[in-house]
Amino acid sequence: MKTPSWLRALALAAAILPAAPSFSLAQAGPDSQAPRAAFGHHGRDGHHKGNGELRAYVQQNVMPVLRQQRQKLEAQLSAADKTQLSAYRSQLKALREQGQTLRKALRPAEGSTPGQRPQLTDAQKQQLEKLHSEKRTVLQGVAQLAQKYDAQIQQLKAEVQPQRDKWAADLQALAQKNRTPEQQQQLEQRKAAGKHHGRGQHGFGTKNFFGATRFLLMDPNAPAQPAVTEAGRPAAMYPNPATSTQRLDYEVKKEGNVKVELLDERGKTVRTVFEGRQDKGSHSLDVNLAELGRGTYYYKITSKGGSETRRFVKE
Repeated sequence: MKTPSWLRALALAAAILPAAPSFSLAQAGPDSQAPRAAFGHHGRDGHHKGNGELRAYVQQNVMPVLRQQRQKLEAQLSAADKTQLSAYRSQLKALREQGQTLRKALRPAEGSTPGQRPQLTDAQKQQLEKLHSEKRTVLQGVAQLAQKYDAQIQQLKAEVQPQRDKWAADLQALAQKNRTPEQQQQLEQRKAAGKHHGRGQHGFGTKNFFGATRFLLMDPNAPAQPAVTEAGRPAAMYPNPATSTQRLDYEVKKEGNVKVELLDERGKTVRTVFEGRQDKGSHSLDVNLAELGRGTYYYKITSKGGSETRRFVKE
């Protein structure tokens, strides 16, 4: 399937949001080695328990150590590099805000049929390309700066190796506790095929907590992030654009029957992802997208509290 130019632009718009200066589990992105199995659907009672437990664990146990180690690195940075790093953070923040503004302009109007999107102007396309190029340039600069302090970062990482080992074990235990029989079967199948450590699957390493670029961008003087707020979140998909699998997080406002449908770019139902009764609150689904062709798709989430549609791109 040939991807139209407007679709490529939308995918680019989704990619131009830079990494924030501070670090969180959500910001780790699709390359993170944090456990993903426990972020899936867990039935009526434990559907989102693993998600909340993992996030709470990272905020309570991982982040304080990361912040402490980052503060040690701050003392080793030259004044010029501190100034440059501050400038990089400001540039990324500005790019993120511009990207958010553009993404709002690209969203379909309220109540519009899935697949109907405003036509991108040449100016909008050029601005998307410009933002993407500027973000890439800034991150390349951060990466070069990180190389300068690679020895120090590796030392700080080694200092907390026992904690990192414990994080990996604890996170795996949390994921195992909340894994459904279906997820366990999929994991065993991947192990049998020798693919259980593939990207975005069930690896439980913690190396990306100390990814050089993210670690350097982390502001050691920023206040600690508050606990993740579950209420009132719009549906979110990770990763987006997607490849073979994707995690869908969504809110159910009122207890009752819920239907999650996968739609194509014309709004036609491809299949029903989930249908059943769910409690009020946060829910997650791991969706297999392997059979889908490249293009734009939508999740339509219908419950007693209303209907919500979210777009994603399949690569």
